[in-house]
Amino acid sequence: MVQNAFAADGTTRAVLNLAGALADTHEVRVVSVFRWLDRPALAPAPGVRAVSLLDLREGRRPDKQDIRRLTPSRVIPRTQAMSWRYSLLTDDKVEEYLGETQAQVVVGTSLELAAYVSRWGRPRALRLGQLHLLSTVLSPQEQSRAWAGLGRLDAVIVPSAAEATAVTEAGLPGGIAVYAHPDCVPEPRVRPADGRSRVVMAAGRLVPEKRFDLLVQAFAQVCAAHPDWQLRIFGTGPEYGALRALVADLDLYNHVFLMMEEPRLEAQWAASAVAAGTSDRESFGLALAEAMRCGLPVVSTACPGGPPEIVRHETNGLLTPVGDVDAFAAALLRLVEDEKARVTMGSQALQDSGRYGPEEAAGRFEKVIRMSRRARRESRPAAEVTVGCVVEPDGLIGLRLAGVKEGREGLHLVLHRRKAGRGERPVRLPLLPAGHLGAHLYSAVVPAGPEVLTEGRWDVHLDTGEGRPAKVRPGSIDLRGFGPVATGPEGTVVQLPYASESGHLVLRTWTRERHAEATEVWISEGTIHLRGVLYGSDFGEAEPLLLMRRRGVEGHSFWLSGSSSGAADFSFALPASDLAEQLVGRHELWDLWVGRRYDPVVARLGRFLTDVVDVKSVFAYPNTVVTSDDGPAVLVKPYYTAGTELSVRVSERAE
Repeated sequence: MVQNAFAADGTTRAVLNLAGALADTHEVRVVSVFRWLDRPALAPAPGVRAVSLLDLREGRRPDKQDIRRLTPSRVIPRTQAMSWRYSLLTDDKVEEYLGETQAQVVVGTSLELAAYVSRWGRPRALRLGQLHLLSTVLSPQEQSRAWAGLGRLDAVIVPSAAEATAVTEAGLPGGIAVYAHPDCVPEPRVRPADGRSRVVMAAGRLVPEKRFDLLVQAFAQVCAAHPDWQLRIFGTGPEYGALRALVADLDLYNHVFLMMEEPRLEAQWAASAVAAGTSDRESFGLALAEAMRCGLPVVSTACPGGPPEIVRHETNGLLTPVGDVDAFAAALLRLVEDEKARVTMGSQALQDSGRYGPEEAAGRFEKVIRMSRRARRESRPAAEVTVGCVVEPDGLIGLRLAGVKEGREGLHLVLHRRKAGRGERPVRLPLLPAGHLGAHLYSAVVPAGPEVLTEGRWDVHLDTGEGRPAKVRPGSIDLRGFGPVATGPEGTVVQLPYASESGHLVLRTWTRERHAEATEVWISEGTIHLRGVLYGSDFGEAEPLLLMRRRGVEGHSFWLSGSSSGAADFSFALPASDLAEQLVGRHELWDLWVGRRYDPVVARLGRFLTDVVDVKSVFAYPNTVVTSDDGPAVLVKPYYTAGTELSVRVSERAE
């Protein structure tokens, strides 16, 4: 959740970059609380869905004229800098959205939005606050009020280790964990800088704490010695007029240029020689990291926040004291006059900036999610009542309740399907005494028919008749008999019990008319080899066919012939080049289906019949690189979706 996804400021760029990195393996939605423009300055990455809550565009009357906009927010303290944007209308819109979303992780990317997530995020969702502004921006009194509104968060994420220390020392309520997570910077689509330019470049909002006035004064000394060099500053803000006047007063109008704002700066960074940052404080320094990704050495003040963590002095750039014009000018002059040092530091900056790439950023964020979930589990009291599972050889699941006194009657396990349709009722299973299995045990059997447990994830609750049913903790889960519960012309049913990340018992069920189970997937010499079994029908004389459908494009597909012994087995050899030739964008996903020639029924290819719960993470396959003479290289990678179905990711590799 971001304040304005239609802007191009550093927070929005960081959020969209991370969303794009996570979209490869997760369903990601960016929620913009406000919308003032028809089109975003930066389009979300493929696979990222963007929605807005308040439409404030000209001519859009309902939200602009809603009388609730005149009433201050009841959640956001008026002392916070952005509180003027928030109103009773904002409160109501956000509360409604957070109450309805089924997201497993909800992230508020500012103090205001983190307070909303803390207050109205669904309890079963992981609630995170991602703060991009330094805590030192707030006075101690403002910090106290701001932190007080974050008490229900599972964790707070900040962009630098220094900020993590500052926020931790500020004392968040309830001992909330604080994690440092540097911003994500995608690989640029331009060649790196070569150090031969005569341009020093800076970018950021023109506000007092960025100290662009100091940069202009320092560059005056550079210009006096090297009049062939230029300074270009990209950005807009309240300091524009004062900076324009300063440039005129110093007679630098032919050397210092205020370039206004551009959403994408990678081409400008690559066309420059040195990146400059003169901030008094900086939460991370996204502009500096973006410059390093383009191969530029950095000259920056060693201000509180991210720059001292990004810039390694004398290695990938130079650090100077905060507010020291002469020291900053001397550092700029050193790189201006020493082309070899510029090139060497720029090359090291390019290498060091890889740690801010999408894969690394996504991995760090997923680690924060795992640690936060583990901390949530460990903070809860241990359950006394547990339900163990035994999967019998025929695939039926026996549930055994332990920890309840003998002689109880009217006990039921209640199964609720997530994302149930309107009018869909939970399934109730009576628990009967099972003294023959041991003392204090009750048992039930999960029905095998697809008409009882439809496909999905079912949370298991215990109803004792003494209040609202509550989720149960899993006891031992014995999967030695795991397999299809039912298979044949009527359909295939698979049921897998597992412990969720929140520590509760869940049943995952699949019910398919036909199911194609992938038993082997391997890559060899540019070809993806697939073997499996088709449940619900043999092939006989019919030829196996592999159907590839481009996700999101209706009717766009092609077939590949395979082989079979005539029974239910099948095998295919899919050249990666076949998919690479179909690439029309920079990133595409293909879903795989198995069918028989002259038979209209196809089965989605997946991996259901394994006792591995997290198939997506455990079964990982390498990239196959497809090259061509007239275009960029293409990466082809098979992977399992969150629903454990097999798909292939096809994407253009950045040069």
